Amino acid sequence: MWNVLVDYFSENEPLTVSAVVITLVWSTLVLYFILKLIVEKAWGAVEINRRKIIKNEQERKKRFALVRERLNQDAAAMQRRSSILRLNFFELKQALQKDEISAVDVLDAFAWMALEAHSKTNCLIEFVMEAFDEAQRLDEEWRGKPNKPPLFGLPFSVKGNLFMKGYDCCIGLAKNLFEQMDSECTLVTHLRGQGAIPFVLTNVPQALFSFVCSNPVYGTTSHPSDSKRTPGGSSGGEAALVACGGCSFGTGSDLAGSMRMPASLCGLVTLKPTEGRLVVSNTHGGLPGKGRLGLGFGFFTRSVGELKFLLGNVFGSPTYRKLVPQTVPLPLSTQRINELLKRKLRIGYFLDDGFMKPVPACERVVRETVGKLREAGHDLVSFHIPHPSRAASLFYKNLLPDRGEYTLQLYSNEVISAYLQRFVTILKIPMCLRSVGSVLLRSISPQLSLIARSYVSDLSDLRHTQELTDRYVEIFTREWKLFELDALICPAFTVPSVPHEYPGELPMCAFTTGLFNMLNFPAGVVPTGVVTQEDDEVLESEESFPVGYNLALWRLREAARNSKGMPIGVQVVTLPYEEEECLAVMEHIEALYNERLVPAVA
Repeated sequence: MWNVLVDYFSENEPLTVSAVVITLVWSTLVLYFILKLIVEKAWGAVEINRRKIIKNEQERKKRFALVRERLNQDAAAMQRRSSILRLNFFELKQALQKDEISAVDVLDAFAWMALEAHSKTNCLIEFVMEAFDEAQRLDEEWRGKPNKPPLFGLPFSVKGNLFMKGYDCCIGLAKNLFEQMDSECTLVTHLRGQGAIPFVLTNVPQALFSFVCSNPVYGTTSHPSDSKRTPGGSSGGEAALVACGGCSFGTGSDLAGSMRMPASLCGLVTLKPTEGRLVVSNTHGGLPGKGRLGLGFGFFTRSVGELKFLLGNVFGSPTYRKLVPQTVPLPLSTQRINELLKRKLRIGYFLDDGFMKPVPACERVVRETVGKLREAGHDLVSFHIPHPSRAASLFYKNLLPDRGEYTLQLYSNEVISAYLQRFVTILKIPMCLRSVGSVLLRSISPQLSLIARSYVSDLSDLRHTQELTDRYVEIFTREWKLFELDALICPAFTVPSVPHEYPGELPMCAFTTGLFNMLNFPAGVVPTGVVTQEDDEVLESEESFPVGYNLALWRLREAARNSKGMPIGVQVVTLPYEEEECLAVMEHIEALYNERLVPAVA
């Protein structure tokens, strides 16, 4: 091939601009194909990673088979499991405390149910094999004794980005396989010290960057109600397992909605606390050096009462602060929550954040919730997000403060999930082309145009972005105080669960939850029902849900079609370190939808 260049130059002396251009293009193509040959052929890095995936899956299947073998299938065992799994969280906790059931039997029941959930949704990464010995040890140590640890014998699941000593934490990346962790996530350590038993690790999206829960290492996790749809992400495996009843509670992390999205999509309860109220170490955060986005850790439960109990166990705990001194010493005040439950509250609400319009079902449940709270005697006021386009631009710049370079390194030489191919391709687009794309998109999708131009150009721009973010937090807080709000209610997410192929095309949806990470405000999700036939019909109406030529809204409508029966929830937001207010409003909403007795409003 080099002879062609030599011949060309010898016939075209002296060297011209066109010759230089041809040389550069030719050299680039040659280098590109050499690189492709090295990286992708049988001796390349991608192929090595593909072989690691195959080897890991073979070994993983053997470990799952070992768990199945130790779970008895006789009628007595099945009946015992059934009776245990019928208990709610507090009934189960009480039965364990009173020695009415053993930790071994409870773990056996949930291990069996977790396998059932896995066969349905592919939600599990691994079983924690030591859990069975741990349950036996707890029974032997505490049998017949009073004052057992508060979480005695409760089996819980661990999100796949939280370290478990002796296990991989690959976050769906083959390059991280067979690199067992030598430390344990501090949240897991604390829960274990309270008597709980970590027994499974759950699936996450590849590199944690999507709400489709899919990666080439462990496959795609499906929604419990529809295998063609996503449970959300990045805590999708957790949400699917908890929704199936496969554990007593789940754990998660939330950098842009990674707990709240799955909770809404799967009909669960969760809360992203203020970052400082629960600082967790020994995790893969997905985006080290995350800029101005507040990272929250917490739980997945089936009721607000369960969530209160678990958060009360860890918030401000002296035991936990010995593990992570950076955690603010502020215990959860149940007295404060009870006082708030009896008070008339002033609650703001919005249906549309001003950047990305949610589908009709997600707006409807906010309207219904506002109506129920108003009927219960609370003061509800309309609230508008200040400067939504500015806020959205700042959020997306903070999400990738290095223009995606670190994230691209994570994906380098990896087998990429089919559902993430488009996202990875977009990350590779040069900034100059993104600017051009932003101009071209302006007339057909303001949302996608804004995302395309929302990148950090240099170090000066990074500093300026952080300054503007801090200033925006001040503006939002000032607006909040002007309205004298106790809390804010809004859509939990922009859509219900969608088919697996769509999340990669819906980056504009992340702002709905990510805004409150950028503000570092506590934000919780509580279920409020399911999508109705009428919701599906309104979605198709151009009069009720105008899409026009907006590409983002068009894809949103297409993704959300035929969602009847899928869970949806509302999001409750409060000021930093006011988790008590958030939980009180969540409990109010839960009670109103469950038609329980609601405390009288003073």
